Amino acid sequence: KLATSFESLPFAPEEKLKVPAARALFNELPLSCASSVSSFIHSEVFYERACSSLAVLGCRKQEHGLSFKRMYFEVQVEDLLQHSITLPRGIAENIFTLKLSACSREFPLDIVCSQLPNLNTLHIRYDLATSSHSSLESLPRALSIASNLVSLTLQDSNLTDNDVATMFDNGKCKNGTILNLDLSHNNITSTGLAVIVEAFLASPESVLCSLELMGNKIDSEGGSVLGKSLATNESLLTLNLRLNDLGDRGGSALLDCLWNNATMRYLNLSGNNLASSSANSLVKMLKSNDSLSLEAVIITSNPFSEEDEEAIKSCDRCFLDVRGGSSPERQEMFLGKSLMPF
Repeated sequence: KLATSFESLPFAPEEKLKVPAARALFNELPLSCASSVSSFIHSEVFYERACSSLAVLGCRKQEHGLSFKRMYFEVQVEDLLQHSITLPRGIAENIFTLKLSACSREFPLDIVCSQLPNLNTLHIRYDLATSSHSSLESLPRALSIASNLVSLTLQDSNLTDNDVATMFDNGKCKNGTILNLDLSHNNITSTGLAVIVEAFLASPESVLCSLELMGNKIDSEGGSVLGKSLATNESLLTLNLRLNDLGDRGGSALLDCLWNNATMRYLNLSGNNLASSSANSLVKMLKSNDSLSLEAVIITSNPFSEEDEEAIKSCDRCFLDVRGGSSPERQEMFLGKSLMPF
């Protein structure tokens, strides 16, 4: 009887019933009430049932704060937003991670974020068919609204330097809480990188811990710009520049500026056409910086000579992966097989 009338007369079962009775109720409650009474139900037993009814392939509880309740709502939100940008409060307050794939640039992300008070992770992949023809004006507004956002991912979205300027230049992004920024697999050059550096790394109050820029078009000038900022930055722990085009000059400029950095822990410069100058800079840095915090440097698939590789391997300050030189066989074997989670 309680189960059938619960949606019209909701209450907090954990507070009103003994444990066996509450558990029995959670096993009988109709799943149709999962959204409307979410503020009353916090039982993982009930929401585990609800999640199993969705039959979402590849969905893992670990990706949703180890909470079945979060998982239940977060895996459905993208489909719900296709029908209406207004979310019921019972759903909105349970969204901590928002993932949108093939998102249109015209999508009113700011309106959606204004309904999500607990949003801390935003993962967007813009529709490539429209991503180069319209602006991203709603995104900087969304970033300003999402005051609890700590992780922003915009992978594989055909983003250009103009897009980066729209998002982050001239103080348009007023969010000062982002710890993890992932802009991998886009069309960002050193010009766009300079905007990112100014927005997230240049200030003494910088809080950014992880910067992922794999698979962009950053050249030697970007290495110099980034290096100058990292010489004084005290927040960044992880930097991934794999599969860019720093070249030997850019790689050397970046590494030369890390001599006084005592914060960086993980650095990936694989596939950047680094050579002897970069190898010399890395060796000098590892042997000269007594306050160095680096735990791993991944520099696979660069055309180092055997002498360069031996010099790098002679350093024992941190884990070094220098595999994959210029030969096609070595590049095919090692490209992309980093031992660190980049």
